[in-house]
Amino acid sequence: MVWRGAVMRRFLAILAVCAVAWAPVTADAAETVVVSAAQARAAALQAVREGRTEVAEALSSALLSRDEGDAAALLVRALLRRDAGRLEEARAASTAAWRNADAPALRFDAAFLTADILARQERLTRAQIWLRRADQAAPDPARRQLAAGAYQAVARRNPLQVSLRFGLKPSNNVNNGAETLTIDIGGLPFVLDDSGQQLGGWEASAGVSLGFRLSESRTHRTDAIADVFYRRVWLDDTAAATAPGVRSSDFDYGAVVGGIRHQRLIWAGLGPSSVTGIVGQSWYGGDALARWGEIQLGQIVRQGEDSAFRFGLQARIEKRLDDSVNDARSVALIGEYVRSLGGEGRYSLGASLRSVWSDAATVDNLALGLNASRSFGRIGPMEPRIGLAAEAREFRKWVATPGGRQDRTVSLSLDLRWPEVSYYGFVPQATLSARKTWSDVDIYDRNEVSLGLTAVSRF
Repeated sequence: MVWRGAVMRRFLAILAVCAVAWAPVTADAAETVVVSAAQARAAALQAVREGRTEVAEALSSALLSRDEGDAAALLVRALLRRDAGRLEEARAASTAAWRNADAPALRFDAAFLTADILARQERLTRAQIWLRRADQAAPDPARRQLAAGAYQAVARRNPLQVSLRFGLKPSNNVNNGAETLTIDIGGLPFVLDDSGQQLGGWEASAGVSLGFRLSESRTHRTDAIADVFYRRVWLDDTAAATAPGVRSSDFDYGAVVGGIRHQRLIWAGLGPSSVTGIVGQSWYGGDALARWGEIQLGQIVRQGEDSAFRFGLQARIEKRLDDSVNDARSVALIGEYVRSLGGEGRYSLGASLRSVWSDAATVDNLALGLNASRSFGRIGPMEPRIGLAAEAREFRKWVATPGGRQDRTVSLSLDLRWPEVSYYGFVPQATLSARKTWSDVDIYDRNEVSLGLTAVSRF
């Protein structure tokens, strides 16, 4: 029986070589069988599916002896090596299949298999990168959904979480400047310098959020977190003429934040509780702006499978590096109700109360805010979301003008996302936003309108 098995394996190898080379295999003088390379590839893949490894090995070896860049044969070899536990060899074969594949479906299979092999090797971040490649190559929605589901499964296992964001937008007020530079004090008008006036231009921004899981159990999770953000501004020609002494780089902004977040399920029927501690520093116009520390407490109260209340308490101490008079301490209470509507989107309603204490009259304030948002399911090729926010802010130490200072701000935003327009798992989102501030002190009146384009991950 052993001898017969060896003969059979040898016969299959010879048959494979002959099939791939388009050479005839002669059973007798009256019968000739010819098999194409495409048929050999299909037979090899079918043999893998059926667990006939010897046949698959023989056919793939024959195909590769004919063409070492045969993507389908490399894919078969990768599958065989993976199932045999020879993961490094499997990954080498699957990446070679990716490089040599020209059909989108084959590129998808090679990228997906490479991700699977890397996940088995616990190289989870690299597996996520390959799943983005699989998503890019996917020839149909079903495969894209498969890549998204696999990405989320790997992300849950991966202790390192990385979130990227990019944005570009024109704005009529890139510096958050005033509508007017004239202020009336004691019946006399005073004019501020040009740098305080609103200026138009372009903003480009980029950010990365990082999280690393330090520990996890059924009832708790602890993560180290970090965030890096940078915004670059370019003033338009009108702004340059309005304020000739101002440079675009005067309004560049950057921030670095790091901290620890701990989540715990204290009451099983209620929802997770969280405590987060962070420290950060910001820069404005190339100079150090502020350094701060913050404690955040959070509680989710589930109302069912589709809705929940979220409550938060934040305490912050900020040290201003540009002028110590602007140092501040603040406390905020935040509440929000969120309800999912399944395939029809979701909506939220929220409120906040924040008190800021500072020696600076322009910083010390009490603010009350309200917000609402509604995201929709698919409407044609888009997924829209609309948001509305209002805030009333009282500056308690303001005495420079009669009647004090109260600001009222209304903000409106409209997001349009195109989920089918994907580039390596990132989809475009256009955001139209408008903000208007009315103040009892004219130089603090503000308005801004912008239309931005952002790349967001669909996973």
